[in-house]
Parts: sequence; structure tokens; C-alpha cells
Amino acid sequence: MAEREISPAGRCPRCGAELPAGVPPDLCPKCLLQAALPTQAGSPATEKVPGAPVPARSRGLPQPGEQLGHYRILRLLGEGGMGAVFDAEDLESGRRVALKVLSQTLDSPQARERFFREGRLAASINHPNSVYVFGTEEIGGTPVITMELVAGGTLQEHVLRQGPLPVGEAVDCTLQIIAGLEAAQRIGILHRDIKPSNCFLDPDGAVKIGDFGLSIATEVRTEPALTATGAFLGTPAFCSPEQLRGDELNVRSDMYSVGATLFYLLTGRTPFEGRNTVQLMATVFEKRAPSPDKIRPGIPRGLAAAVLRCLEKQPADRFKNYPDLARALAPYGSAAPTPATLWLRSLAGLLDQVLLGVISLCLLCMAGRNPLDFMNQPSQGMLGITALALACSILYYTLIEGRWGASVGKTICRLRIVGRDRNSPGFWRAFLRALIYVTAPVLPFWLVYTLCYGGDMKFYLAGQSVLQFGLSLSFYVVLGLFFCLARRRNGFASVYDLLTQTQVISRPARESRPELLTAEPPLREVASQRQVGPYHVLETIEQSGGVEWLQGYDLRLLRRVWIRQVPAGTPPVVAPLRNLGRPSRLRWLAGRRSPEENWDAFEAPAGRPLMQLAQTPQPWSQVRYWLYDLAQELSVAAKEGTVPATLALDRVWITGDGHAKLLDFPAPGLGRADTFVIVLPHTDSRFLAQVAAAAVSGNSADPASAGPAPVPLPLHARDFLARLPQLPEAAAIARALKPLLPRVAVVTRWRRAAIVAGCLAAPVFFGLCFIVGIAMFNQWQQKNPGLMEASQLLQQRNSMNSRWLKNQPHPTDRQFAIYLASHYRAVVTNNATWTSTYALTMVKGELRQFAERSVAENPAPTAEEIKDADAALKETITMAGAFDFSKQPWFPVMVAGAMLVIYVGFPALVAALIFRGGLVLLIARVTFVRRDGARASRLRLFWRALLVWSPLVGAFIFGSVLNAWLGATLAIVLPLLIIGVLTAVSVGLPERGLQDRLAGTWPVPR
Repeated sequence: MAEREISPAGRCPRCGAELPAGVPPDLCPKCLLQAALPTQAGSPATEKVPGAPVPARSRGLPQPGEQLGHYRILRLLGEGGMGAVFDAEDLESGRRVALKVLSQTLDSPQARERFFREGRLAASINHPNSVYVFGTEEIGGTPVITMELVAGGTLQEHVLRQGPLPVGEAVDCTLQIIAGLEAAQRIGILHRDIKPSNCFLDPDGAVKIGDFGLSIATEVRTEPALTATGAFLGTPAFCSPEQLRGDELNVRSDMYSVGATLFYLLTGRTPFEGRNTVQLMATVFEKRAPSPDKIRPGIPRGLAAAVLRCLEKQPADRFKNYPDLARALAPYGSAAPTPATLWLRSLAGLLDQVLLGVISLCLLCMAGRNPLDFMNQPSQGMLGITALALACSILYYTLIEGRWGASVGKTICRLRIVGRDRNSPGFWRAFLRALIYVTAPVLPFWLVYTLCYGGDMKFYLAGQSVLQFGLSLSFYVVLGLFFCLARRRNGFASVYDLLTQTQVISRPARESRPELLTAEPPLREVASQRQVGPYHVLETIEQSGGVEWLQGYDLRLLRRVWIRQVPAGTPPVVAPLRNLGRPSRLRWLAGRRSPEENWDAFEAPAGRPLMQLAQTPQPWSQVRYWLYDLAQELSVAAKEGTVPATLALDRVWITGDGHAKLLDFPAPGLGRADTFVIVLPHTDSRFLAQVAAAAVSGNSADPASAGPAPVPLPLHARDFLARLPQLPEAAAIARALKPLLPRVAVVTRWRRAAIVAGCLAAPVFFGLCFIVGIAMFNQWQQKNPGLMEASQLLQQRNSMNSRWLKNQPHPTDRQFAIYLASHYRAVVTNNATWTSTYALTMVKGELRQFAERSVAENPAPTAEEIKDADAALKETITMAGAFDFSKQPWFPVMVAGAMLVIYVGFPALVAALIFRGGLVLLIARVTFVRRDGARASRLRLFWRALLVWSPLVGAFIFGSVLNAWLGATLAIVLPLLIIGVLTAVSVGLPERGLQDRLAGTWPVPR
């Protein structure tokens, strides 16, 4: 880094150090570094910890007990490079605030502008996880910023008092920090000084970001950029390397600080330490951060990996954005993990078995071996192949699940295996799981096979079908016994889960709170407008009953406010309402009562009143968050005695970031024509039921009836709304709503496409396997000529002698015997071919005895006997050969289509009548409702299934008609192309496809 020119006249007024050219005195790097270093472990903190001695204060700062203007200083909260923050009482409003005072020793025009700029940037972020700024002013020439007082102290103080936080609590705090930084990023603000001492903890557990003194606007804004290019600002122990170098910064720089903060919360120390500033910065530049699980064993490895990724030296190696980081941290929060359902576990196991089968088949093909050849090997060869296959399966699960906690099938189904500490199970526990899961189901088969048949596959295949069926069924019986102890209370744990102390959980889905897309009107010139108190009036919102609502503007903080002018004699806002600071209530900012002025100022949140939004139906994905906000607010307000005197729909405001605020008065600007509102009895459940009904139905004009709205809703939402009026209190409503927030609320196009893919996957895959099997069999048949034809001939003879055809004209057994003896003697007398696995499987029992007897009893048939047998069986042989489609070019398509109709289509029709949906819909967690929101009947869903599958059946009929004119290939391809186009159009339509529009159904999540 090139040395900066030193101005001999530029010296810091505080420490006397020479300053780089262009750096104002208030940005002395030495002072800032000295202020930052105490955040390291082992160093005394400059931020005051309750109970600790009060450090010496800079000259000019007020003392506890003194009065500064209309503020009484109560105690020092912390002191930094630019001044100090005090716990103070506003004597005019009676409100407790955090008062930030600029030190007089740093006072300068540049320092003042930077100080007020901090207030403007912080005030532009109105988010539950950001400290709220009430105002800025000068008192006796001293600049101050009045902020929300967060009574719980900082996260650094919390760690110093109690030690490193529990893993779940540390992650919860970090997720809230991320939420606040996301809100800042959306309006183009980079914090640049995230650290535990700048994150404040509310008594209710909410974490709020404060101290925007080093923040910069990444978009074009009105305030000037005061930071000198290349000058270092921040806290070295928590700053990214690029910030220490003075490079251009982006959101990934703050992400580094988030990782360092989480490291501190988990371990009680910073990622990098040094005896002095130079050594610390060199360590940050040169060394990799240690893994937090090395300092504190028991930290989940996945969490440690996420922290280390945040602390990468290169910004490109960190997470791409905050949502990605939040998704990586969410599984380690304090919320209990969601157990995987048995359906999803079964699907994941099926996918893994299919994958292992494909891998085994590919390895055999790469080795140039036909799998059918192995079935003819001696018993030792079969046992060896089986043992190798079992060993590969155990190795597959051990390596993948031991390292990453999820096999391929579980990854597709969004499942994960964890231990009690939420870590991946590790190799030993994964090995024990795999050993039990892979070997136990096949153990009964191999025991009986070895004891009863001596390990000889030929004897087994020639045995009784009932015993063979029982042995095959034993595999599924053992799998079922694995889950005999599975209960919801133990997380659907299997026997091998309990033995290995592991759990299969669903990966949590992080559903972001939907924002309300609103555009604020452009700001007009305000300097010439009239003033009410310190606020400039932009316009009149409404006048009614002697009360006038005005839109005002704070020129210092550059934000809008609501001003309510009331008649003389109106009592002031009561103290409990003045001190409200919860994000779900409107903040009172200032007010005055005098003969000349009677007004109150409130924050003016972006967004719209619920009454306006409810003119059209609102999606459940948004409404559920509004209900949760209101339920939480009513629960807390009931304990504090601050519940509004009237609960009505016109007193709910929805902010631009998707939060709901409860007002103590009708929302300004609604007008009397829009406020037909029934004032409800003072019951939380009744009020919230009215809010939900009005919002999701889009009918705010008549909110007389509560309960589920007559619109398509997810089943879990409909169930909740049905029992909402019976829930006893707001706290119970909030508890019932919380698990519904991350659930899927909309069946997107991608999910509908996944359902189509799920229906196609199994038939196409097994069709391809069948085709590959036919090819391998044809290859094997070339080595064993005549066996297939002999088998078909014997099957034809068996069919003709059946109960239904025995009275029809057909060749005699004598003619069959002569034909077999004359044409297939070499097959029957060849011991290797006739006793092969395939021959034992396909030709057994009476058929095998008849073939052997035919050859033995007719050693030398005469020419006349052969001619007579050939003539009698000519039609039979021709009929058998006519059905050999395996060599036709359209055979693969026919097989896949037939499997699709037989194994998916017909079961879907039956499942629609019996279960209202098949396996794919159950796995996708999708069902269907009518326009009024009620579940679709079985008959309606049967009709829908007919609409879905009829094009495929019609394609085969259409193809058979086209066959005469276009040929077999085009007759197959053209109908399938038409079906593909219809499917693409159906999936691409919004909300629902063609079949749903014809059937009158709507797909919704379960």
C-alpha cells in the first residue's frame, strides 16, 4: 500500500498524532483503533458493563445526575471515539431514551455533519431489528441523537456476564442481525461496524443493530460522503481484510463482520487476536480463522463451516447474499428440528436403492459382464456377488451420511441425519446405521436360502413358489419392524435411529416475509411549507371532528411523519403509549399542549392500511405474518395494559416490509366512505378472525362473519382459521401460528412441474431398465439359442390346456412332444442351458417335466411325425413370434408409455376415488380444493384424473390410426409431441393448469 502524504499541520486534537492528508481530526486512525481494540477477548471493554467502575469520561460530556437541556442524564451506557451514549429521561415526554452526545473535544463542522449523518442513516431504517432514532438536535451547541433505549444491553455485555451463548441462542441472535442488515441493504446502506458491542438485546430477546456512525450509503443520496478514500474506519477484530486495506466495500464486507460476531458469541473470543494493532491486522491479513468447534467442542460442524465461510479472506468466497447465509444458519437455531415423515423417508430410501442398482448395473456393464451370467455361477459366486453388493451399499451410506449427513435420496427429499448435537452422525454411527439398515432385511432370506437350499440358486429357483414369495416378503416385513416404535413424540424414530442416537429431520425452509410493494409519492420542496413544531407540513391528509391529520417531514432525519392536530383541551397521550417501542405499534415521536399548539407527531410508516388492501384478496403467504404480528402484540399489550380501547379493521396498518402495526386510532386517510367497520367485542380471537376473513377474501366492507374464508387456501391455513375463534388468548394464537410461518403457502409452477416429473420419473426409469434388460437378455440368448422359443412353446401349451381353452381346437400333447423332441432336443439335453438360472425360473414344475419326458420318450421321431407336428403348431408358433416387439424402433416409447398408464395412470384414478390423491401428490404435499375453499370431492378428483390421463390414452388410439398413413415412428412421436406441448402449457399457466380449470379445482399445499 502506497504511503499517504503526511501533513505536518494535521494533528489529532485528542492524541496529538499526525494525520494523513485529507483526514479530518475526528477520524484519527489511532484514536479509532484504540477505541476498537478493547473488543478483543482479554482486554478491558470501553463499553460500560453494569456494576463495573465508571471510566473517566472525555472532557465536556455530561455527568450522571446532570441535566442536558430537557434530558436528565441517568447513567453512562458506553463511550466511543466520537462521544458517549447515556441512559436519559426526556423531561418533556417522560420517555426513557438513549442519548448520544458528541464529545466537545472532537467538535468540528466535519464531525457535526458526520454525527448528524449517522442519525439520518439510522432513521431511514425502520425495522424491528434496528435501533429506532427519535430525533436529532443541538442543545446549547452540543449535537445529540435521541434513540430508542434497548434495556437489555449489548451482546458483548451479555457474553462478558454469562460467557459464550448456547448454540441455538447465538444463531437466533445472528439471524436477527442478518434481518436488520437486509433491511439496511434494501435501502442502500452498508453498516461497516457490525460487532457485539453495536448489537443490543431487548429483554424479550429481540436483537437490534445500532451505531451507524461508520455507515455509508451505497446508492446516490443527499448526504455527502465524509469518509476519506483509503482511510481505515472500523473495529479491526471484526473488520474484513478489504475494509482494513481501505478498498471499496460491498455487502460481503458486513457479512465478514457478521461471521466474526457469531464467532464471538459462540466462543467468547474474536477470530483473530494480537498484542497490538499492527500484530492484529497482520494476523487478519495472513492467517486463516480457526474453526470455532476447535475452541468450543460441540459446535455443529455445519455451523462452524458457515462461520468460516463468512471469514474467508476473499469476498467472492463468502456467501453470495444474506438469504443464503440465513439458510445455512437456520438449521442450528433454537427451534426444534422438524422430524422427517415416514413417507419422505420411504421415498428417500427408494431413490437410494434405485441409484445403487443403477451403479451396480453400470459397473457390471463396464466390466463387460452380463448380469444374467452371474446367476448361472456356482453358489459361491452368487454369495460373493451378494456380499460385494451389500458391502458397497454399506460403504455408500457410511461415507456420504457420515460426512454430509444425507445420502443422495435424502438430499433430493430435503432430509438430513443428525446426532443429538445436530452434527452429522460421523463415520462410526453412520456405519452402524448402514450395517443394520442394509443387512437386517436380507438376513432372513439368506439364512433360509443357505440352510434349506445349501446356498444353491438352482435348487432355490426350482423350489416352491409360496416359500419364494414368503422369503421375498421378509425383506419388507423387517423394514416395517424397524419402524414399529416410530411415534410423533420420538420424531418417527426407527430402531436403528434409537440404537445410534440419531434422527432424520427435514431441512428447514426459510420463508422470507413478503414485502408490500408500495411507492412513496415524490417529495416536494419543503423549506417553504408551514411548520408544526420542528416538522415541515407537506399536505393535509384528512379533517374530521376537529382533528386534522397532516403529512409532515423531518428535515434533520429526512423522513416523513404523521402530525395530528387536536382541539385545545385535548389531554396528552398517556405515558404508556408514549413509551411504546414495539415494531407492531405506532411510535409516538413528540407532542405539545399549550394555548397556541396542540399536536402529536407519530412515525409515518411506509405501506397501506389493511382496509385498502382488503379490497382485493390477499395471499395467505402474507396474511399469516400479519396475524402473527398482531397476535404477539395483543399478547404483550395485555400484560402491559396497553391494548387499544377499540379493536377494529381500520386500526391495522401494513408496513412496506410486510409487518402489521396496531393503531390506537383509525388509520389516517381512509375517509368515512371506506371505514364501514364493525367494532368488535374485546376478544383477541374474534378480532384476528375478522382480520383474516377480510384479508384473504378481499371483502372488508362486511366483516361480520369470521371463520375460514370461501377462497382456495392451504389446508393447514384453513384448519387454523377454523379453530381460531376457539383459541383462548392471543398468546395461544401466536403459538399456533408460529409453525405455520415457514410452511409452503403456494403451489408454484416449479412444484407443479415437479409433480409432472415425479409421475414420469418411475415409468421412464423402469422402462429404460426393462429395455436394457431386454438387450442384455438378447445378448445372453445368443449364447443359449433356442431356450426362449422352447419356453414360449411350453407356455403356449400350458395356456391351451387351461380351463377356458381346453375345449377349443388346438394341437395335442403328442404333437407338442414331437415338436419339442425334434426342434429343441439340444436345449433340453444341454445340462448347462437347461439348468441355468433363467431356465429354472421360466420353465419349472409340470412344464419342465413335460419337456424332459417329451425328449426321453421320442428319441427319434419319424419324418411323418415331424411334418404333422410342424403343421399343427405352425399357427401357434406364428402367433408367439408376432408379439415379439423388442426389435421395433418404437418399442422403448411403447414400454415407457405402457408403464406410465399401468403403474401411474390407473393407480392415480383409484387413488383419486379412495384417497383424494396418489403417492406423488402426497409426497409433494399438494391437494385440491374447490373455488369456495372446501376440499374437492372424490368424484371431482376422479374426473380431474380422467382429464389428466385421457390425452395419453388418446395418443395411443390416435397413433394407431396414424400408423397406416405415417408409419409406426411418426405415429408414436407426433401424439407424444402434442402431449408434451399440452403439458408445458398447463404447467406454464398461473395458479393452476388446464385440467384444474376444466375440473373446477385449485391445487393448494396440504
